Amino acid sequence: MSGERDVNDALFLLEHPLIVRTLEELEQNAVNHAIAAPYNDHEKRQAFLADARSIRALRSKLKALSESTAKPARKGSVA
Repeated sequence: MSGERDVNDALFLLEHPLIVRTLEELEQNAVNHAIAAPYNDHEKRQAFLADARSIRALRSKLKALSESTAKPARKGSVA
């Protein structure tokens, strides 16, 4: 039951316009800040790119959950 709910919740989040727009803006801002960071400020650039990677990882995780077709294990022998 919770597996089906997880799939529905993940689909809702992936398709909700406000969330889609917010994640796109956050990712774009992080990339822009990384590009605009001073050339010798590697820590700042790494931090902004880590933010962008986190947003992409969140989208990937939600996509994987939304495509999940996990079925409960059957009882009985495997042979």
